[in-house]
Amino acid sequence: MKVDVFLSRIREFPKPFFRLVDFEKIFVQDKITVQKSVERLVKMGILQRLMKNVYVAAQQPADLTKIAHQLYLPNYLSFETVLFKHGVINQAPFGAAFATTRPSKKLDLGNGEFWFSRIKPDLWWGFTSQNGILEADVEKAITDMLYLRSRGQRHFATDEWDFSSVNKTLLKTYLKRAKVKF
Repeated sequence: MKVDVFLSRIREFPKPFFRLVDFEKIFVQDKITVQKSVERLVKMGILQRLMKNVYVAAQQPADLTKIAHQLYLPNYLSFETVLFKHGVINQAPFGAAFATTRPSKKLDLGNGEFWFSRIKPDLWWGFTSQNGILEADVEKAITDMLYLRSRGQRHFATDEWDFSSVNKTLLKTYLKRAKVKF
């Protein structure tokens, strides 16, 4: 298959990343042939390998956070990522942190690190969809952080946090619902 035909086909693909099984559908060839073709395309700089069996088109900017979100469902963006976004903490996290009901996991995707921290299913609330990614309310992100701290999975002090963007009534409601102490 010619490179320009291949590129036009992957632009039509509904996901921001590709796995070998996706390329089998695009190439309409067997697995071994597809693996060799993908290796060639990576060497040519047409595809970029993010991790084992996960590729993106090298010419198109990849939204690594959206890709990480889709690779380990169910999850929602929370913890330090949301707290920094809302100005509660002033130190930018390296990568993004998600809450999940699955086992905790770290994904290295290209230049990004993504952490998935397990929460109990009873805490699966307090988020909305933002640009195709589920994201915790700032009050829920605080609740999630305190939940992990209560379990010994996070260590941090809150004395430098800026709560000016936080709805304190909603935060109290969330903390009570989650049975977490501040």
